[in-house]
Formats: sequence, structure tokens, C-alpha cells
Amino acid sequence: MVTVIDFVVQLLTSVVSLVEIFLTDVLLGVDPITAISFLVGAGLTTAAVAVLGYLALGALVNQLTGLGSSARESTPERAAR
Repeated sequence: MVTVIDFVVQLLTSVVSLVEIFLTDVLLGVDPITAISFLVGAGLTTAAVAVLGYLALGALVNQLTGLGSSARESTPERAAR
């Protein structure tokens, strides 16, 4: 059975290995136009994931605490007739 520590060590080792493979085989192994287009695509993907994560975190905080711009007022005001 895999422990949490074994999982984290394997994950970190894989990340280092992935960065090494990316630098040696992908970025330095192709022409500059391909490398630039790859980096632009990675940047756009990272930006989209960051925005979605920010929105999801805001929705979670709003749901759990009631804070945020869409939170309901504690005492609704009744319209005068």
C-alpha cells in the first residue's frame, strides 16, 4: 500500500523529471517558432485555469461564509407602499 509520503515523493520526482524532459526534448529540441507557440499556449492555458480557480474559490468562500458581492442581506428591506 502506498503511503502519503511515498505519493508526495513520487509526485515531486515526476515533476522534476517532467521539467527536465520539457527543457531538453521539447523546448531546446525544436525550432524557435514551435517553442514560442508552445509557450504561448501554455501561458494561455495557465491563465484560463487560474481565472477558473479564482472564480471557484470565490464561489466556495461565498457559499461557506456568506461573504461576497452576491451575498444576501441579513435583513431585507421592504418596499414602502
